[in-house]
Amino acid sequence: MADLTWLLAGAGGPRLLASLGAEILRVEWRERLDFLRYMPPFAPTKKDEHAQAGAMELSSLSKDSVQSVNRGGYFNDINAGKKGLSLNMGHPKGRELFKRIVAVSDVVVEAFTAETMRKWGLGYEQLKEIKPDIIYIQQPGWGYKGPYVKFASYGPIAQAVSGLTEQSGLPSPHPPAGWGYSYMDWSGAYYCALTMLCAIYYKKRTGKGQYIDCSQVEPGIYMTGTALLDALINKRPSQRTGNRSPNTPAAPHGAYRCQGDDRWIAIAVTSDEEWRALVRVMGQPDWTRDARFDSLAARIINQDALDRLVTDWTTDKDPFALQQDLQRAGVPAGVCQTAQDRIERDPQLRHLEWLIPLPHSEIGTWPVKDVPFHFATATVNQGGPTERAAPCYGEDSDYVYGELLQLSQAERDALVEEGVI
Repeated sequence: MADLTWLLAGAGGPRLLASLGAEILRVEWRERLDFLRYMPPFAPTKKDEHAQAGAMELSSLSKDSVQSVNRGGYFNDINAGKKGLSLNMGHPKGRELFKRIVAVSDVVVEAFTAETMRKWGLGYEQLKEIKPDIIYIQQPGWGYKGPYVKFASYGPIAQAVSGLTEQSGLPSPHPPAGWGYSYMDWSGAYYCALTMLCAIYYKKRTGKGQYIDCSQVEPGIYMTGTALLDALINKRPSQRTGNRSPNTPAAPHGAYRCQGDDRWIAIAVTSDEEWRALVRVMGQPDWTRDARFDSLAARIINQDALDRLVTDWTTDKDPFALQQDLQRAGVPAGVCQTAQDRIERDPQLRHLEWLIPLPHSEIGTWPVKDVPFHFATATVNQGGPTERAAPCYGEDSDYVYGELLQLSQAERDALVEEGVI
């Protein structure tokens, strides 16, 4: 697979396929590297002092401020299992070399704006002439056609345009809150992986390749739930509900403050049985006979008062002990965990072995995230065919140009001199 992606939405899909055994050739060029290579946190090293302060300001980042482009934590996690090569796609000879890579590839995946590859003479129709059964996946933010086709996009932009941001946050008059982290990037990555697998299956059945438009905005529309249908059919605009349940009737339903600095627990009660269990744990069984709370419908009407009572009870409780108490009683509840919680104290994630140590040519052995699924018999290897973490810049260029493309050392040296590789 020829991988012309960057950042998360593009690189995440090929990363998942690498874990399933695909050979991914990650194409990069030194003058326009993936920004994730410069983004903290960095793998610690004695020589790299600011790696210890992984929260350095993004505004201070540049090629000069980062001593090595091979230590970015995000890049190494999202590109685990891939092979890396340097190739100047802006050079005519670079594009000719890329055509030779296409000739030995099954899949081309790219995350440029919609017109970039066509301007280079490397659109799907041109690549089909090189390899008739090529699978070509394009990941423009807004799709490959339409009035917004030339617009740039990142995950938070796709999230906003899809409607997710407007639906997120406290009710009006508070502004939309969005989701903070760029969740649409991972959503786009998963859809990219899914479409690649579908196209590979189709090719095995028919012998035919495929063009796929896998925009970043459209998966977000699917994640808006019933809001779009409600507006379409009932002409009813969506409203932000904060932590309240917008669809499934539930009360109490929210995140409640606990003991400690900014500690919270999520509780969701969807039935009278769960409600009775909750008030038993709270030591307030009489609340089941309170007219404000004696049915789910009544609790939904009186959620403000109910939330205040639940918060008064949870405020001095340890969130982890409370999670155990509530779950044992049959009440759905979970601590709002920090990253430190997930790494250092979550026994379930530790049991699932969700951090996988992989060797890296410069960093040494370092953990990356496991994929969020597990097969009973098939092997999933986060190191891919390389059995390692992400490639250092250009790490596998000799393999690609020498072994795959059969270029002599003299030919490769000449291309280096010309600024092609």
